[in-house]
Amino acid sequence: MRGGVSTNVKKLTVGALLSAMSVALISFGALLETLDLSMAAIASFACVFAVIELKGMYPWLMYAVTGIISVLLMPQSMAGWFYLLFFGYYPMLKEKFERLKKPVAWVLKLILLNAAILICAVIVYFFFMGSGEGLLEAFEYVFGNVGGVAVVAVLYLLVNVVFVVYDIALTRLISFYIFKLSKRFKFLNR
Repeated sequence: MRGGVSTNVKKLTVGALLSAMSVALISFGALLETLDLSMAAIASFACVFAVIELKGMYPWLMYAVTGIISVLLMPQSMAGWFYLLFFGYYPMLKEKFERLKKPVAWVLKLILLNAAILICAVIVYFFFMGSGEGLLEAFEYVFGNVGGVAVVAVLYLLVNVVFVVYDIALTRLISFYIFKLSKRFKFLNR
């Protein structure tokens, strides 16, 4: 370490910068409500980078810091909640799921997604909705204030399909990064 910065300091600094960038992205999603889900998903790419390059506890610290700050700064926005309840920790769990056989991994991924949607709806129901509202209205709020059980059911299925596309795209993005770009970030491990 003589004359240089320790590896842990470098990783902590990069993690803090990535967290700040992620909060900024989530804030942008909160400003434009049509981008809340998209910005939460894009912010999760910082955790993907952290899983690959920083390893260990750093991705989890980034997730916690980004999620908590986002929810504290923008409690009424779904962008921070989407990040905190799913997109933030998913890259770390994806790494674990990918080690399993494909059918088992996909079942676990879809269970995780649907549990996150249900938890999000329950949080909306208990913290953001007035009395007299039902859980269906909470799901409608989560899915963008659409109307009717049929529309919510279709959107619920659509979210599952879009998640599969997101997961496949994320896998390809990770592969591209590992094979084409990761050589440029070796300074973090020196």
